[in-house]
Amino acid sequence: MSRRVVLGALALAVTVVGCRDAGERAPAPVSAAAPAPPASQAQVASAPAKSPRPDDACADCHPDEVEGFARTGMGRALYTPRSTPPIEDFAPEKATVTHAPSGLVYRAFVDEQGRWWQAESMPGTSYERKVEVRYVIGSGNHTRSYIGEVEGELIQLPLTWYSRRKIWDMSPGYERADTNYRFARPVIPQCLFCHNGLSPARPGTMAGYDMAKFAEGIGCDRCHGDGAEHVKARLAGGGPPAGQADPTILNPKRLPPQKQHRVCEQCHLQGEARVLLDGQRWDAYDVRTPLEDFVSIWSPKQAGGPEFTIASHGQRLSLSACATKSDGRLGCTTCHNPHRPDDGASKRAACLSCHQPKDCGDEHGLAADADCAGCHMRSGGTSDIPHVTFTDHFIRKKPKADETRTAPSTELVDMLAATRVGHGEKASVREAIAHFEVFRFGHSRNGRAHLPLARQLLTEVTEKFPDDARAWRALGGASASMGNAKAAAEAYARATALAPDDPLALTDLADALEAQGRLKEAEEALRKAIALREDYRVAWGNLGNNLQRQGRHDDAEQAYARADALAPFLALTANNRGHNFLSQGRLDEARRWFEEALRRDPSEFVSHFNVAFTLIEGGHPAEALAPLDRALARSPDFPLGLWLRGRARLATGDTAGSRDDLERLIAVEPSNLAGYLELSKAYAEAGDRRAAQAVLARAMVTVGPRPEIATAIQQLNQAPASAPPSK
Repeated sequence: MSRRVVLGALALAVTVVGCRDAGERAPAPVSAAAPAPPASQAQVASAPAKSPRPDDACADCHPDEVEGFARTGMGRALYTPRSTPPIEDFAPEKATVTHAPSGLVYRAFVDEQGRWWQAESMPGTSYERKVEVRYVIGSGNHTRSYIGEVEGELIQLPLTWYSRRKIWDMSPGYERADTNYRFARPVIPQCLFCHNGLSPARPGTMAGYDMAKFAEGIGCDRCHGDGAEHVKARLAGGGPPAGQADPTILNPKRLPPQKQHRVCEQCHLQGEARVLLDGQRWDAYDVRTPLEDFVSIWSPKQAGGPEFTIASHGQRLSLSACATKSDGRLGCTTCHNPHRPDDGASKRAACLSCHQPKDCGDEHGLAADADCAGCHMRSGGTSDIPHVTFTDHFIRKKPKADETRTAPSTELVDMLAATRVGHGEKASVREAIAHFEVFRFGHSRNGRAHLPLARQLLTEVTEKFPDDARAWRALGGASASMGNAKAAAEAYARATALAPDDPLALTDLADALEAQGRLKEAEEALRKAIALREDYRVAWGNLGNNLQRQGRHDDAEQAYARADALAPFLALTANNRGHNFLSQGRLDEARRWFEEALRRDPSEFVSHFNVAFTLIEGGHPAEALAPLDRALARSPDFPLGLWLRGRARLATGDTAGSRDDLERLIAVEPSNLAGYLELSKAYAEAGDRRAAQAVLARAMVTVGPRPEIATAIQQLNQAPASAPPSK
């Protein structure tokens, strides 16, 4: 789970803002050296072209198929940047994009050594961080996205090249203020399952892989299975009699139509959630295992069928009369040859294998080279990827450009259930997990509506299947997301008891325990996580927070130092180290770390706030105003920022500005006691005792009777009428 919460609470004795780190990925390192100037398109184009991932063993006997597949979109699914000629425009004016909600600027460039990079900067500052492109993902027919590496794990980079429009823009999902992952979106095994060959995942990580065995592109094995025995038999001169099936390799053409479709539906039956069957792994699938025995694929039940998305081919095709009336014979390979790029003639021939030209009628004007699909399969934008024109595989007489769609239901349907034999006893577990995944990954338009249903179903299935670690962990996540730390801790404890070797689950357990104040138990869970994975920076950082809350400041500093050594570019850890020193009254050291956090990432508004807090505590309220202005410019309704700037303005004699901030604070948080007390003080300092009394009366109604309010009323009444109360 990726969560960040504020440690400091706005109260009378306010503290600076620290952060928990419970799974969010780190930003990329700040480069000490200035980046080289971007290369021109001509410079980049000189990179040698080669097949992204040739299957040499297969090519010996099947050269045409291997060469043809390498030219298809699947054959160009993932590759290193310089293994193929670029199609991108790296001119600075083209390759620079501003993320409007945050103001951060991203640019793609190529350095003098030919290495590809993406960089993030903030206008008005000298800040820049960059991550090298390790892999290009996508054929380029529609898009090309990019993969980098941070803390030993793969992440998606913020910019994508949109081929049809020939523009750079934010990668899908990065465009909103709350979903700009920056350099922190993990490329998990489930994602790579469809975008790459099977790559061994490192246990205990979200997106770590055995890079010595990392696949580069989709190979023959994804449709034909592991070919080692096939190659061995053929090299030894063996093979089946002519015309008979070869048991050492899968030939999809010999499968019944429905099973042929399943080979393609590994990736082309999208759904809203995919849940593995028990004992399966995303990095260990052989296509000779029926897809329905490997995964369940869940789609919302809704009128009009599933939405038109970039990988909804199988779902949308199934809505067509051509598919429903063909007894399963119409499938992907009816129109597409996976061993070569498509052409118009092959698509037209597929249509004419069932339909005759006379079926279209004289008024249709069927030409000899007519593009049947161009009329009967709509092309347009998808619901999930911007800037693309894609083919909707729902075949209709007259496709509608704009479909009226109802909101998707929270009812999910497993699209592979009809052909699955067995495995029914755990179907309810997979369904419950699917609801949580729809919420967790946020792809659905009504994803949050699945959360309470997920928790309800997960509660039921864990009672029925108490030994299912995945269900318990999902229940922990659902409970935590709904704010029930006690239930989350109980669920995570059951999950980690059943699967004790998962440092990620142990960190989630520690989160839930700490939310209840069970600090020693949380510390124990974090130390178990670190024992399993010594380089787990998240656990080291959270251990520092835990020890700080226990008052063990020296131990906390040691834990933070370990986290910083693993990710010395992370502002979060610097802020928490400053918080730790501030808790000890060591103001200068605290400020040094808060300023270091700003150097690492000036876009983090909490860093500006923390610097301002140390300035006010050190008796410099006027100097605190500038960083507070910057913090509130980035987060205008930040309660702590409004409270602190109200204090700073009051201390510098700006009572009107102070009142504005504090009134805004109370509007944002009507039950904020500190805001009422400071606002009352601001009116009193301005000589308006009646307004000050009215503020305290509002506090009594909204917050309720509190000793602090009674004390403030007493002090206000005792102050001389001719002069405002002293500071």
